[in-house]
Amino acid sequence: MEACVQDAKAWFCDNGLVMNNNKSQAIVIHSSSLRTPTSLTRVNIYGQLVETSPVIRDLGFNVDANLTMTSQVVNVCRSAYYHLSRIAKIRDSISTTVCKSLIHGLVASRLDYGNAILYGISDRHMHRLEMVQRSAARIVRQIRRGDRQSMTTILRQLHWLSVRKRIDFKLVAQGHIQWHAGVSCGTATPPHTSPFAVLCRRVTARGAQSQPGTFRPPCICLCRTHSVEQTSKEHT
Repeated sequence: MEACVQDAKAWFCDNGLVMNNNKSQAIVIHSSSLRTPTSLTRVNIYGQLVETSPVIRDLGFNVDANLTMTSQVVNVCRSAYYHLSRIAKIRDSISTTVCKSLIHGLVASRLDYGNAILYGISDRHMHRLEMVQRSAARIVRQIRRGDRQSMTTILRQLHWLSVRKRIDFKLVAQGHIQWHAGVSCGTATPPHTSPFAVLCRRVTARGAQSQPGTFRPPCICLCRTHSVEQTSKEHT
């Protein structure tokens, strides 16, 4: 485990990133049928002991120790229903086009974010996500819950794929892109080379060739390069 952390930190350094040890989290993924709990409760990350957690959050996605995705599904449903309740209160005052835009921006985007990792979840969790999508369709079409209308037909009229089919479509699309990327180029994908690491090697080489006290490393920033004198002249 500690060797993996060493490799991860080396990758961060090569790409100009810094690992924040104070915000690091650790999780031990295991089967739910494991009777005896694992003995690994802490991980040493560069001298700092980090306790393992049953649920961690990475890039806005919750991952639990059993990979059931229960925490992620609960958070998505809670956030989606919150926005749906707010949209339903103003539905009579907005057009269908505006309502669709709000649904796509506040609800559908949450259902689609990172949904590829939800492949293979239980039918119970999938049903909860599909109920969110159906509630959004009712708000767009202004249909009450007691009305006897086929939700499959309504989703087809809105050109919305079901949550399960959206997950399958994303996996198939990504697989198609990755499979045909090397074929279209004619060669295999070259290994990744960090531009930050290349720049650091060039700066180090220039510093070794220059005389002591005369080398000045460049300043790396995400803005245009202006000298202090030029900036003062522009403002005056």
